[in-house]
Amino acid sequence: MSLVVRGGQLILPDRLVAGDLAIADGKICSLGKLGNARVTSRVVDARDLYVAPGFIDLHVNGGGGGGFAECTSSAFTRAIGFHVQHGTTGLLPTAVAGPLQQMRDFLRFVGIFMQQTPVVLGAHLNGPFVSVEKGGALDPKFILKPSVELFRSLVKDARHVVKVVTLAPEEEGSAHLVLEILRIGAIPALGHTNATYLEAVRAINSGVALVTHVFNAMRGLHHREPGAVGAALDADSTVLELIADGIHVHPAVVRLLVKVKAPKGIVLVTDATSAAGMGDGEFLLGTVPIVVKGGAPTSLASGASAGSILTMERAVQNLVEYTGLDLPTAVSMASLNPARALGIHKETGSIETGKAADLVIFDSTFVVHYTIVRGNILYDINRRSADHA
Repeated sequence: MSLVVRGGQLILPDRLVAGDLAIADGKICSLGKLGNARVTSRVVDARDLYVAPGFIDLHVNGGGGGGFAECTSSAFTRAIGFHVQHGTTGLLPTAVAGPLQQMRDFLRFVGIFMQQTPVVLGAHLNGPFVSVEKGGALDPKFILKPSVELFRSLVKDARHVVKVVTLAPEEEGSAHLVLEILRIGAIPALGHTNATYLEAVRAINSGVALVTHVFNAMRGLHHREPGAVGAALDADSTVLELIADGIHVHPAVVRLLVKVKAPKGIVLVTDATSAAGMGDGEFLLGTVPIVVKGGAPTSLASGASAGSILTMERAVQNLVEYTGLDLPTAVSMASLNPARALGIHKETGSIETGKAADLVIFDSTFVVHYTIVRGNILYDINRRSADHA
């Protein structure tokens, strides 16, 4: 054994269990009471702490002062390290619509960091094939009409890197683009869209399985025209990203969403920008200048909401406080559900023997004490630092 976690409350997919957890070769090898037998591995004392599967963030632009669109090693390292401190063990660096060469550079850096650390699972392209009408804080000059040829030129050297592509299905050419995204093994996501209910339904039926930051930057729900939101809520096959920061979606709407889509139809995401963890000030979201005041990032140009400063452990805490959900269900929305969405749930996303030892250990106030990735302690509250690999 290389690591033993003792005495914690293990958060399994359906229940809490008091016990120990042993790790060997980067995987969970044993659960339960391990007794007092002598071990040669490091022991983590998890008494009075919760031991949960590590959080997986499918939509994150940066953090800790580093933005992934900066396309530098230092920015990637800062952003990854910041989110590791907050319990994230897997993430998709996300780029909003920007200059095509910058987006190519972004994909190249994601590919480099996928080789360096298991925390980076691939890339999320939030554009450029979205709606100008629902562009939100995205720079409209970089929003493009859907084009298979243009998409191929964008991802030609990084097909294995691209995991999620957000698009507006009402735009001409989007149906062919959805097929191309599926062909390379990525997930087409509905977002930044002015699609009607019928347009959104057609997209969902064609293979669009993920909804990007539901309720935000999309046609809303009306009782005579359910819009993209109505289609997303109505379809059993869709998984909906939720930014549970109390700003993007009102807590009452979060409660309604949970009643409709829980337990498997929601994934918690941060949509965090480089401003996360940095306090108020001016930052960038891609190429867009943003300002953070009172915890709410907005575009300096349009005043539109521009990402968040949320972290995953706070998203789980907020979800529990807003809805009264039990911890196993809330945690699954930040771990097992996103793992399922990416098709990696047999390897990670829950505490089970044989799965990767990707864990977050936090206290009753949701303060993270340890983040463990593949059996390696990347964050220890006693050291107050995080490694990204």
